[in-house]
Amino acid sequence: MAYNQDELEAPGWLNDEFFRDVMRESNNDPTIELIKPCVLRPGTNKGDHYASVMFRTTVTYRSQRSSEEKSVNIIMKTKPEADGLKKELLDDDRLFAIEIEMYSKVLPEMTRMLKEIGEEYKYPRYIYGALKPRTILILEDISDQGWVMGDFISTLDDMKPIVKDIAMFHAASVMLESADSTFVARHNYSIAEKFMGFKGMITKGFGDLMHLTQTCSEFAHFARPLGRFQENLHNFFTALYIPSKTIQNVLIHGDFHSKNMLHQVDAEGRHTDTILLDYQICCWTSPAVDLYYLLDMIPTQEVKDKHRSELIYMYYQQYSDLLKRLGYVGKIPSLLDLQIELLRYAGLEVFHYAMFSSFRYMDQTAIDIEAYLKGELENPAFNNPEFKKLMHSELTRFLHQGTLS
Repeated sequence: MAYNQDELEAPGWLNDEFFRDVMRESNNDPTIELIKPCVLRPGTNKGDHYASVMFRTTVTYRSQRSSEEKSVNIIMKTKPEADGLKKELLDDDRLFAIEIEMYSKVLPEMTRMLKEIGEEYKYPRYIYGALKPRTILILEDISDQGWVMGDFISTLDDMKPIVKDIAMFHAASVMLESADSTFVARHNYSIAEKFMGFKGMITKGFGDLMHLTQTCSEFAHFARPLGRFQENLHNFFTALYIPSKTIQNVLIHGDFHSKNMLHQVDAEGRHTDTILLDYQICCWTSPAVDLYYLLDMIPTQEVKDKHRSELIYMYYQQYSDLLKRLGYVGKIPSLLDLQIELLRYAGLEVFHYAMFSSFRYMDQTAIDIEAYLKGELENPAFNNPEFKKLMHSELTRFLHQGTLS
């Protein structure tokens, strides 16, 4: 099994003394002592994540308050120590500060609120988080409880738990904002500049599309519209993370893709439940941002093509029903309002296709993700007839609906 290179050797400060102190603080019990050494192992498979360094271990301990031996499996996220693009991306602590607040405060309050109307929002249990002296987030490792990571979702039924989760997350956030005048100010973070920092990947992604317009006659008429779109990309992307003036804003997950969720799978391989992970870039803006991730970054292309409208309808039905049951007294947008908002934000889908559609045609464990993000690798899908057919179809849709105008 392949792992991320920076997860093969843990930093020296992640030692038994550190984990003992974490257990003492999280349990509010200064008498806790470890019984066994903590053996660290890589947190994820290669290609499963990028914006952190992750490790797992099992902490076995005993307290003077109880003779019972206890153990907990944990997974931790830390900042990279090796120089490179990943370290530059996480140079400040803002992403960790956001996620620590989400797991320690926001998600528990959302869960409490939803439980009152008979709904259950699940997330890994928060154990510990700190920015100083070392930046780290520790959660309970639930991989031994039947939760597994999957790939692109291949059936509409398997999409349903995911749609329900994001609808609950959005609806609960609207309720939190309506009761707390400081909520928006505390969640006004924008990931736009960090995304725009991937200049190599952006130049390469749009450069590949422009190359198609120069080498394939059927793509030639996309050249000028794509050029204008790329010229305005920075302004458009920055605007994505500013609260919308045309629809009820929500707290978006912001990194809502197939590798940031775990599933419960039954004996027939069907997904019976899903939980979301990685709440690092949550911010208050239009739900359209998460909904384009829902369409572009989670299902297979076949599921998206067949059920695009149904997925948005399913989300809207869940979201609006939850707001009513939660007692929201503001104006709930109509389905038409949501569809118009999606049209306004459709440039994000162009960006997704230019940057990430090739991921569907490659083995992510076999490539250097950092080199890909720098735009240093050739697109393995570039000469794939299926990829060209998809891009021609989608660029035609974007042109006809006005997104590239």
